[in-house]
Amino acid sequence: MKIVFAVLILPLLLIRKDVSPSPKGIILEMIESAHKIEGFTAKIIKKERIRGVMIEQITKVKLKTKPFQLYLYQQFPKKGIEILVHQGANKALVNPNAFPWINLSLDPYGNLMRKNQHHTVFDSGFDLMSGILHRELARIGTDTAEHIAYKGLVEWQGRAAYLIEMSNPNYHNSPYTVKLGEDLNLIARKLNLNEYTILELNEDIDFYDDVTPGQKIKVPSSYAKRMELYIDQQHKLPLVIKVYDNLGLYEEYAYKEFRLNPAFAKDEFTSDYKEYNF
Repeated sequence: MKIVFAVLILPLLLIRKDVSPSPKGIILEMIESAHKIEGFTAKIIKKERIRGVMIEQITKVKLKTKPFQLYLYQQFPKKGIEILVHQGANKALVNPNAFPWINLSLDPYGNLMRKNQHHTVFDSGFDLMSGILHRELARIGTDTAEHIAYKGLVEWQGRAAYLIEMSNPNYHNSPYTVKLGEDLNLIARKLNLNEYTILELNEDIDFYDDVTPGQKIKVPSSYAKRMELYIDQQHKLPLVIKVYDNLGLYEEYAYKEFRLNPAFAKDEFTSDYKEYNF
């Protein structure tokens, strides 16, 4: 009788055994979900290492994808700064909320808006990270076990999320020769890197366009040594992104109060919207 009972219970144990999801499959779902986004609102807590110092910025974001329209309101450290930018625009409308108390029209890729920033305002959504991950998967190929790991379910802002870790044990710096027509932005996109990382690695370069053909520079071998992604179980979007290099945490982006595909007012991405102070 004991033998029969054991035989009966074994299939039940096998059925109830947890099977970990495929980390590569989760990332592919995330990339697909990022492409389908129509818009979102969130409070983004950004931490970026600038010249050895971790700088935090908290910004309320409204983003619409088609066409690209973006509104930013900084809560910390300089409360009241507003930015409004549309797809294809050469200038962003900026309310500095400081003297001389007038709106400014600034180049999103210029020195004022890129100072002490790892990325441009156009990278406030998920397109940049999904593109980076897509190319990282291509680089890794079938050798996923050493580079991608599922670390279990975690809770973020009351939401269940998959914790995925991606790593590059061979992360290092290497030489690169600048080609004709290239600046750091183009090099970073071609090599799947962060252009600010390249800028900081090369102390003789003052800005992203301060390079010439034939110049020897240093670049990292990949975007990060390690990344941690908290991918929302329901929407399959990365609500926390942590990027590490040889020195430790390099950048972190956390999306709080996240709302996917909200209904925006017709004038919500104009300077005349009632809640703005342009």
